Amino acid sequence: MSPYERLMSEAIPTRPAPADPRPVWTAAQQAEHVRALLEALDGWTYHRDTRRPHLRLVGDQPEAA
Repeated sequence: MSPYERLMSEAIPTRPAPADPRPVWTAAQQAEHVRALLEALDGWTYHRDTRRPHLRLVGDQPEAA
């Protein structure tokens, strides 16, 4: 038996289907969820500290002596 044939003769592992699949949301449930998210985000602001950047470019900088 060739290595390919041995490989193909092995059982392919499968996992069982979940016992209770995730429920499908109705259009009304989706609309309510979007409304709740938009309400929670209304007036929200992001306070970013612009004095200290999180990332900095290192590539084209001259080396310190």
